[in-house]
Amino acid sequence: MTDGERVLDVGIGHAAYSLKKLIELGVSTTSIDIDFAALRRYKTPQAHFVRCNVAHLPFKEKQFDLSLASFTFHEIAPLLHERVVSELSRVSKRIMIVEPTTGEDPVYRRYLEIWIAAMHSMNQFEDYQSIDYWSGLLENNGANVVTAEKLSYRIRLHGEEANGFMRTAAEEMRDEGVSEEYVDRIMTLTKEVSEKGMILSDINVIIAKTR
Repeated sequence: MTDGERVLDVGIGHAAYSLKKLIELGVSTTSIDIDFAALRRYKTPQAHFVRCNVAHLPFKEKQFDLSLASFTFHEIAPLLHERVVSELSRVSKRIMIVEPTTGEDPVYRRYLEIWIAAMHSMNQFEDYQSIDYWSGLLENNGANVVTAEKLSYRIRLHGEEANGFMRTAAEEMRDEGVSEEYVDRIMTLTKEVSEKGMILSDINVIIAKTR
């Protein structure tokens, strides 16, 4: 990405990681989310903010050089993935999807099982897909995939760093209004995570050019 590029930041999320990085890179950023409170929380004159549904974007054809969906799709109903990719293809010249996968670490898999169950209990989607799924989705919508790469974590969280990670997970659950049953299950896993360590999920990165 270069200065002056027009980038659509798809889904601001809880911490606005992608928004902050795009601002740091100096690109022209438009951040969208269906959650008005999230948009207000991170509002800054360094970016544009639009409340909308990503399946029905209020933008012109090829208005953006790039649409970036970072850790967004797994929170969208799978039945809408096709529609969302179609909309992103319409409004942007390139699409970049960054999505977590389940990873191989057994401790992380137990953590993820609790996290997914907690999100599902709130009628939220938290379903991870393979790199082939995302590549196929883009290609089915006429995009040309130029990069499809899995980035693997190698550093194992342990000790106080792991404890901090688990505390943050519990806080995020409470912020979402999740039952204390799931918070307790996460905190019960903390000792094992601290002592054995935990390698976080791999990350799939797919970049495609649209037509």
